[in-house]
This record gives sequence, structure tokens and C-alpha cells, in this order.
Amino acid sequence: MPANQAHDDVWIPTVCNLCFSFCPIRVHRVDGVVVKIEGNPDDPQTQGRICAKGQSGINILYDPGRLNYPVKRTNPEKGFGVDPKWQRISWEEALTTIVERLGKIRADDPRKLLLFVGVTSLNYSSVPQSFTMAFGSPNWNFSGAGVHCAAAKHFIGCLNNAAWVCWPDFDYCDYFLNFGGVPVGTGAYYANNAAARKMAEARARGMRHVVIDPYRGMAAQSCDEWIPIRPGTDAVVALAMANLLVNEYHLYDREFLEEGTNAPYLVGADGRYVRGQDGKPQMWDEVESRAKPYDAAFQKIALEAEPVIDGQKASTAFLLISEHLKRYTPEMASEISTIPADTIRRIAREFGEAARIGSTIELEGNTYPYRPIAVGLFRGASAHKHASLNAMALELLGALAGVRATPGAYPGLNARSLGHPDTGLPHYSPKVGLDGMLETGRWVIPPGQPWPPVYPEKPDDVGLCKLSPASWGQSSLHTIVPQDPARYGIDYAPEFAFTMNTNIVMSVANPKQVGELFRKVFTVNFNIFLDETTEFADIVLPDTCYLERLDIEADWLANQGARGYWSYPIRQPVVEPVGEQRQVPEVFLEIADRLGMRADLNMVLNGYFGFREGYQLEPDRRYTVEEIADHRYRSWFGDKFDLAWFKKNSLLTWPRKAEEIYWDPH
Repeated sequence: MPANQAHDDVWIPTVCNLCFSFCPIRVHRVDGVVVKIEGNPDDPQTQGRICAKGQSGINILYDPGRLNYPVKRTNPEKGFGVDPKWQRISWEEALTTIVERLGKIRADDPRKLLLFVGVTSLNYSSVPQSFTMAFGSPNWNFSGAGVHCAAAKHFIGCLNNAAWVCWPDFDYCDYFLNFGGVPVGTGAYYANNAAARKMAEARARGMRHVVIDPYRGMAAQSCDEWIPIRPGTDAVVALAMANLLVNEYHLYDREFLEEGTNAPYLVGADGRYVRGQDGKPQMWDEVESRAKPYDAAFQKIALEAEPVIDGQKASTAFLLISEHLKRYTPEMASEISTIPADTIRRIAREFGEAARIGSTIELEGNTYPYRPIAVGLFRGASAHKHASLNAMALELLGALAGVRATPGAYPGLNARSLGHPDTGLPHYSPKVGLDGMLETGRWVIPPGQPWPPVYPEKPDDVGLCKLSPASWGQSSLHTIVPQDPARYGIDYAPEFAFTMNTNIVMSVANPKQVGELFRKVFTVNFNIFLDETTEFADIVLPDTCYLERLDIEADWLANQGARGYWSYPIRQPVVEPVGEQRQVPEVFLEIADRLGMRADLNMVLNGYFGFREGYQLEPDRRYTVEEIADHRYRSWFGDKFDLAWFKKNSLLTWPRKAEEIYWDPH
């Protein structure tokens, strides 16, 4: 025990890291030993609450099975259940081996380096990812969520809401249609602590919660009505409801569809936009009886038109989708989904009427469309083939009702930020992009985002991401293509892989198939335990527990929740490592230094964090993780909010503005 921790009795603020929610916590340390974890009462989002899992972090910190020192493989055979015959080594031997191999690879072809990072390590992956980019490799992958991720929701959420995910606006929502799949039943996969409280408050004031889910899980246990459904048939029910809203009940927001979507865009017989000489998609002006670019001034936009242009018949996208929806009758959907047709009709009408189409609400001096309906979808609708189409069908329900960043509905998580009151940073906002489509202001996984699309070209990365124009930014092929790169047109074979905070052989595909990759490449695994993936590693390095380290960004969704407060907490160590553990970013900083990459890495980090002038990292200076964190805080919030301030005060918060949450009218 360090001398400064002997005979102490202190509470230390930090941030949980046992799920995606990253709740601010405070940890009670007595005589150098953690004895209790509880929520941080200074956090306005969680209000000092924390779940049972968060309280159990002590068990990880003091687990007797933790890896406490570096080890290397002495058995050349790799495989499940095969004893690697680990031999303890020093950090110096481990780093010397790593640097020697990486130096040869960088001189030969830096693309031969792979990086696999777990999603819950987004808080410290900035340095490993920046290292990989500075090294010269395009081959990095966030893989930890694997088969339990709802990637389709991320993709569709970006296209429709400019956000990673959406969150029901429980303060104003009256009708929550929840297509299951969210463990805590709130429709939010993030900020679960705050979401559970907000949902309880909403239900207490009368919000109706309808759950469509194959089994009576947590969502169905906290609802007004549970409707069982055959697994994987969510889309047909959503399309049947959309058919009813459009073609029978006529409950849809015409103004929103005309002004805020591509529903009025003219489509030719080939299924593509009708474009003018300037290449822009065309819409029809009913008063002038002519086609005009989508961004021109219109006297009256036609939502339903079938003009003849240059001798060719065209149709608005809305007419096409209206006709397409007619095949999805409640009876057809009932046969496929097992939900009674009368129930589908009733739920569709309830949903459409609850949307209060045409109503408005006054907030902070602004008038907003008021749509107190939310559609919950995440893992449940994504765990099937055609997941993106499932998510698209469900999002269509909201679009028809006029939902996008509107009070009462399901605004996106932090799609717009006007920044801290002192600096206006960080500042980002959705904007009009290619063809008038919505483009995000910020995307969780830099530098990629689903829109605008990447036009297909011959890929040079083993994820073949350049062949996926519509993607949320990552690919599961990183573990498959390297095993036979020539088959996929890749002219190199990876030789070295870093893996961290992910049991990747068990989480992205057939474990035996994924394991074959790590048989072929030299693998360095950062871990706190030995698991299935370490059975394929050549060197395993002991990682720190989240209670033993400082992270540069433990606020990757700042700090989640779609409304309320911006909250930037600090994750800082509450105890010293129990063994020879080192935090991953510091290890990568040292490797970069030994490889002579210091200037390259600092340049990439400047871009990654968007450090403003005066706070950028100098090319030839070696920085610690603490110094980089200090640069980030001061660059964004000003010099008075430096790392020392955060260590003392634990978190920086300020109220979100209505125009940040409900950004669309702005």
C-alpha cells in the first residue's frame, strides 16, 4: 500500500466503466482499500443513483484471478483449451519484443498492423486508435459489442436523427411504443440510470407504455400493455401500421414530410431521383406547375404529384411509398407476426392520435412542433437479417408523425452542442448535406460516419469498409479477410494485432473462424483476466481496472441522456494498481516514442481531439495521459477548468438548451 493511502478515509469521485452508461460515481477508500461504490450526488443526470452492477466494481478490482504481470507464450500451438504455457516476463522484455516487430512492419508495410478495441474502452481508445493511424494502418476496429450491438440502429439513427441513438423524451412523452430489445425497458441503451428514473416519472404522470416483444422481459414488466410477437417480424408490423396511418387513417404530418424529408422528391421510372441540369434532386411546385431544385423557393411543394418531365413520367417519393405500403395489410402482418389484425389497427390509431399532429409547445421562448410519441428500438429489431431495413421501417412510423428532435418524441443523444457558456466548445450541429440529406455534426467513431456515403472503391483495409457506402463506420470483416486477403483483393497479409478490452473471438462471429486469424498473426492482448482470446495471444499485458486509471475522455456521449444537463465527469484512479498493471494509453505513448513516432502521433491526437490553437500538442514533446487530458479540458472549457480542477470538483455540468435538444427547427 502506498504511504499516502495508509490510514486514510476518503471519498474519491470517478466514473463507472461496467457498461456504456458511464455513470459518475464516488468511491470510499479506507486505509488504501476500496470498501464502497455509490452514485455521485453532484451529477444532475443520475442524481446520485447507481445500479447493482456499478456497486459490484469492487469485485473486479480485487478479483484473485486478475492478471498482475506480463506473460508470453512458450507453447507455439494456439487453440481453444490449449495451454499457452505462459511464462512471466518483464515489461521491458515485452516492450522490446513489441517494438522490434512493429519497427520491421512499419518499414515494410504499416497496413499489416491490426487494432481491435472493445466498445466500453472508447474512453481510452483515442490513443491506441491515433497510434494506429499515425503508424500508417487503416485497420482498426471497435469490436467489443460484436453480436449484441444494435449497429443497424446507429446507421438509421444517423440518417434520420443525426445521432448515434435516440432516447425517449420522457418529460413530455404521452405514448411510448417499445419494440422490446432494451434490457431496462426504457427504450434507451445508454444513460440507463437516468432513463429508468425518467421513465418512472413519466408513467406516474400517465404516459402509456406499449411493448411489442417476443418475451415478457424487463420491458414488458413495466408496461401498460404487452403484445407478444414472432421474433424477427417487427418490420411487417411497422409497415402495416404505416399503411394504416397513410392510406386509411390519414394521420400523418404533411407539413413535416414536405419541408423536412425527401418525400416530395421526384423519382423516375428507374427508381432514382429526377435531377436537374445542376445535378440536384427535383421537386414539383403545384402553383407554378414545374419541377425545381429541392433547395429553390417554392410557392407550394407537391407531396403527391405524377408529372411528365422530358417525356418521362415521374412520381413523388411519398406516392411511391404510399402505394408500396398498401401490400402490408393488418391481416398480412398478423399472419406473419401472430399479432391480431384488430390489435395492429388499434395500436396504429392510438399511435397516430397520440402524436397530436399539428400541435405546438412553447419552450424557452421558442415554438416547437409537439409530438408526444416515441418508438423504442434497439437490439431487439437489429438481431436479425435485414436489420437496417427493420430499423428503417420502425423509424418510418416516427417520420410520418413528424418526429425529428421534437418535444415528446425521441431526440437523438447529443446531436447538437452549442458548447460551454465560457467558450462555446465543443460546438457541433447537424447540417444539410449531399442532396439535401441530413448530415451529422458529430459521430461517435471518428473519422467515419454513415452519411454522406463513401463511394465504393478498391479497399486497402481488411474491413473492406470502402465497399460499404452505407455503414455506421465499422466492419465485422476485420477478422475474416486477413485469413485469405488475396481472395478479397487485398495485397498484403496482416502480421501483428493489438486487442484490448474485448474477448473478440467470442463476440463477433463463429469463434473457431475468428480464432484462425489469431493463429496466424502475432498478437498482443491487453487484459485484466485470461480469457478465450488470450489463448490465441503471444504476449498478454496486464491492463488497469477502471478504478486504477485516469482516462482522457470518460464522457464520450457527454454524458448521455438526450436532455437535462451536459455532464463532463472525470475518471481518475482511486487506488494504485494491485500488481504491475499499466494503463493502455501510456503503453502506446511509450511504444510510439521507442519507434520514433512521437511527432506523428501528436499530430494525429491534435486532430482527433480538435485541440484549438494554443492547446495543441508540440511535435517533439512526450506527453503523459494526464497532460493530454489537461489539454483537452483547457482547450474545450478554458484554463480555469484544467485537470486539477476536475480532480477536485469531479465533473463540469451546465443545462442543455432547448435549441440543442430540439435542434431541427433551428
